[in-house]
Amino acid sequence: MTATITELKHWIELKERLAPESRSLGTPSPYSVLSHVLRVECIDGFSMSVQASINHYCTPRDNCGPWSKVEVGYPSAEEPMLLSYAEDEEKPTDTVYGYVPFDIVADVIQKHGGLRPRIDQSRLFGDPA
Repeated sequence: MTATITELKHWIELKERLAPESRSLGTPSPYSVLSHVLRVECIDGFSMSVQASINHYCTPRDNCGPWSKVEVGYPSAEEPMLLSYAEDEEKPTDTVYGYVPFDIVADVIQKHGGLRPRIDQSRLFGDPA
């Protein structure tokens, strides 16, 4: 199956959200501290946590990436595409999903209408002085 332009945009935006350069609290390095990625929200209201770092179930398990597998957590609803990765299949909205292939995460986002656009805070409140 060939990806559409919209699917590629969502894939690229998710990669950018995970990038160490956008989350590092200093110069990115294997030992730098990374901030958490904000919860991923989809157009239809579905949401989930998507994380990758030395402290998460991802591949590679480091703070540099790029990651081929990521940790998904606490989706807002049961998602069949993720279920086989669940730490606790009995509680699909109250568990983490380890080592989920990035492409599966991208497919889940696409299934739920794509990423909800993020609000540019500076447009609401102005750039901090």
